[in-house]
Amino acid sequence: MINLRRLVHTSCRLERGRTAFYNVHQKVTDPAKQDPDYFEKKARELPLDQNYIDALSKLYYEKIGSERDLGLKAADNLILEKTEFGLPRIEKSKIRAKYEDLDVLSNAPESVKKVFSVEMATRRELSKEWKESLIKSVRQHSLDGSSLEMKIAWLTALIRHWSLLVNDIGQETKKKPTWLTHRIWLVINERRKALRILRERNEAAFENTIAALKISYHVPKQPAHVKTRKAWAEAQLKLRVENEKEKRLEELHERYDKQVEDHKRETEEKRKALNNELDKLAEDMRRIDVIEGKAFETVGKYEPSLISSLTETVIHSNLFYHPPPTMSEK
Repeated sequence: MINLRRLVHTSCRLERGRTAFYNVHQKVTDPAKQDPDYFEKKARELPLDQNYIDALSKLYYEKIGSERDLGLKAADNLILEKTEFGLPRIEKSKIRAKYEDLDVLSNAPESVKKVFSVEMATRRELSKEWKESLIKSVRQHSLDGSSLEMKIAWLTALIRHWSLLVNDIGQETKKKPTWLTHRIWLVINERRKALRILRERNEAAFENTIAALKISYHVPKQPAHVKTRKAWAEAQLKLRVENEKEKRLEELHERYDKQVEDHKRETEEKRKALNNELDKLAEDMRRIDVIEGKAFETVGKYEPSLISSLTETVIHSNLFYHPPPTMSEK
């Protein structure tokens, strides 16, 4: 007798998940995404059709995937900046900062100067040159070493130098240097705090600093709870419904005002037409009274008895040259 259990073959097959995989970390190349409300504005512009929820989901995935890159680049306008990363251009023939005060190098040959130039500098020495160049553009005086402007410039140079380093590492390996990106986040938060304090103390110095260092500063929003895709989509849909409601109410209000104005204009025209018709009827009635003898076109007060007596007196004076006799005794 054959044992059927030995002939049974079992296998395990891994099926694809219900939700499609998406890249959490996406590179941002569109400068318009530097706006903190970019994705919310895009969500309001989506057409309200049967694909609205799917379009919101795609927008949410793009938003989540872009947040890390935007956080590292947007504040310094580093989007589409592929060469310098916002760092100042330094001439390669320039003597490095720590050797600038040596009088011996002023008369040294070119070969010796080249050894002490920026061209032969290490990465650490080049980062110091970038820091010195940015600090000189905003510091208050030559001995300034503790002002907020100097601190912001130093932090900015550090952020941009490390961002350039992250980009260089990313070209060699696909693995993200999280040990470095975490430090960039910490420095960005420290600089944001210094910018807030400078903005509160001196508005003019704050504007000059962000203009000289080309920093894109946005007033930070109130902290919000982290939302899932469903919660974010529901919030955007609710906001869209409120906006559509307000828009339609405004349209109805404008239409109502227009109807009221049209009704007033039509009523005024009808009233004028009726008044003209009433005046015309009154004129026709006056003419009928004149024809029937009930009214005459005379000026002043009409006295029929006086007119008849004057007429009789005039006739007698013309015929007899004396007034007519009277029946009364004198």
